[in-house]
Amino acid sequence: MIDGEQDSRRRWITRLSRIFVIGGASASGGCSLTRQLRNDIPVPNPLVVPSIDFETIWNTTIAVVDEYFDIASENRQQRRIVTQPKVAGTLLEPWNMDSGNFYERVESSLQTIRRFAIITVEPDPTGMGQAVRIEVFKELEDLVRPERAPAGRAIFSNEIPVNRAREVVGPVDVPQGWIPRGRDLVVEQSMLRRLQKRLLL
Repeated sequence: MIDGEQDSRRRWITRLSRIFVIGGASASGGCSLTRQLRNDIPVPNPLVVPSIDFETIWNTTIAVVDEYFDIASENRQQRRIVTQPKVAGTLLEPWNMDSGNFYERVESSLQTIRRFAIITVEPDPTGMGQAVRIEVFKELEDLVRPERAPAGRAIFSNEIPVNRAREVVGPVDVPQGWIPRGRDLVVEQSMLRRLQKRLLL
């Protein structure tokens, strides 16, 4: 009799624990799905903030940009913020927020990539408030030869050119050091979402 009660109690506890585990898993899955769907909706760029208060929008934008990049200059008269170029975060640097997703982190781990941003806060042409435009540019490092590559250095040395008596016609192109790769829309969207959240839009 006592054994039968203990068995039924164990079954009841087992069923209850299964219900809690399944319920917790489905709830967390639903929350992550909702978050993913919310993040899949693109934020318009420029983001129109329905407010006349320029100071609040400017200071909030500065705070959001400062989480991603170091600010090089901010000009209130031109309503323009320019950041310092920043080498992108790798897989070993998850605290750096300038790499937008896993692919960007893998790419930054295998190649040297840097980003910089230009932000403008201007009155919206429709008169609805202020329009915050965020543009993040991505660049790939361009080296004359691979770093720490000793192979072939003893045979073909490019560091000391052969002295030839030839006249150079026109300027010689020097490697700029960085190849433009266009805009990084993933980081732009991440910054716009954070700004939208801070401004309670």
